[in-house]
Amino acid sequence: MYRTALGKLAIVFAALSGNGVDAFWRMNCGVIQTGRIDPIVTPGGISSHVHKIAGGYSNVARHNVLDTGSDRTADIGLNSSYEDMTNSKCTSCEIGADKSAYWTPQLYYRHANGKFQDVPNSGMTVYYLGRGDNRDSIQPFPAGFRMLSGNALARSYDNTTMTYNNGRPVADRVSFNCLDSTTQYPETPNMIHTKCSNGLRAQIQFQSCWNGVDLYKTDNSHVAYMSTIDNGVCPPSHPVQLVHLFFEVLYGVAQIDTTDGGQFMFAYGDPTGFGFHGDFLNGWDPEVLAPALKQCANVDNAGQISACAPLAASDSSQYSYNCAERPSLINEPVVGMLDKLPGCINITPGPSDASVSDITCGPGTTSPSVNPFTLSTPSQAAVMPQVNARTNSWTYMGCANEPSGQRALAAFSYTNSGMTTAMCQTYCASKSQSLAGVEYGSECYCGNALSSGSSLGGANCTTLNSMVCAGNSTKFW
Repeated sequence: MYRTALGKLAIVFAALSGNGVDAFWRMNCGVIQTGRIDPIVTPGGISSHVHKIAGGYSNVARHNVLDTGSDRTADIGLNSSYEDMTNSKCTSCEIGADKSAYWTPQLYYRHANGKFQDVPNSGMTVYYLGRGDNRDSIQPFPAGFRMLSGNALARSYDNTTMTYNNGRPVADRVSFNCLDSTTQYPETPNMIHTKCSNGLRAQIQFQSCWNGVDLYKTDNSHVAYMSTIDNGVCPPSHPVQLVHLFFEVLYGVAQIDTTDGGQFMFAYGDPTGFGFHGDFLNGWDPEVLAPALKQCANVDNAGQISACAPLAASDSSQYSYNCAERPSLINEPVVGMLDKLPGCINITPGPSDASVSDITCGPGTTSPSVNPFTLSTPSQAAVMPQVNARTNSWTYMGCANEPSGQRALAAFSYTNSGMTTAMCQTYCASKSQSLAGVEYGSECYCGNALSSGSSLGGANCTTLNSMVCAGNSTKFW
């Protein structure tokens, strides 16, 4: 809270939340960027197709000017490194110590008139599972580690390529779950059911066995699947057991008007879904990941981050607000109603695999430009003031707890998309109120006393569990 020489106070409120599943941890992530960006497959260049990216801000906000003789080119998030990721100002995932990047392809709907419309998607859920016969020896991802799972060229189910020891078709790494309120559909390896009132969930399993040498190989041979993909043993060639990554991506197919008889397809021209894929670029703080794996990867905590001390220390319920989606870096339309799929994409329905030329720009093709980089919010990490600190002639007094269904400050309020603590303080002073507080980043509340049932909570609204001000990302509400 803040106290002025006139005795005024400013109160800040906070809220916490948790998740739950089973014997692993589950992390929600918002979108940080939508566009043709893929620093794993096309480092330094523009990707062939559109991805939805979650995680660390630096994945799409790095700005290095590369000297190429007489020309100077801006490299923005197209060639991000482990150092870039760990130096991210924020992450759109709820564990602040994880600045990794996670991405999957955008889903579109092709209308009967040939127009393409992006299907709503607000992020993903990432699971870290303690799986495998050697799960007690899970090793953390090393600095610089990256991998992808899936094959963007696949257009049919491959029942011949098997995991180690002939355990299971590798194609089983991809699955789809149509979530419908009236019909219970089975999971399928392709996108066969799309009339899903509660969304179409795309799912992908990652490799959990590492050769212990290479941080990345272009053919992805540095990693291998366990014998049954989501469990089992690692091949002798890849003896290092990693935590098992699993992505869930929910697409709002029911929000698209499909009465014209069009078709859903992914950004790389795939109407089948067999080519669904995902990417992971490590950005973990090693001093957090290592103890988290040791203490929590094999413990039945119902998947709750709050039950894992190393992770709970940086858990934020406001991740998608504090690190919201950034403006597109690639200068081309990728959302809305489009005349064609972004990039050099041919629609390839299969069953034969697509070719690289189907999803790669040919010689002489002009690529879109990269938008000028502006270090938008957050320009620096937000910092919670110390109790009794002075600012704008107000004294910060800490946080307040609100009873259910009530406001701690109920006399006056207003909302502004550019809200700052100073704006709220000025507004409350104009109403002759001695207490001022900002909630949900853009809402200001005033009063001369706390409402019945409310109480001061000291400095309990910590930096990582609060929302930044809508008008100043370096301040918390």
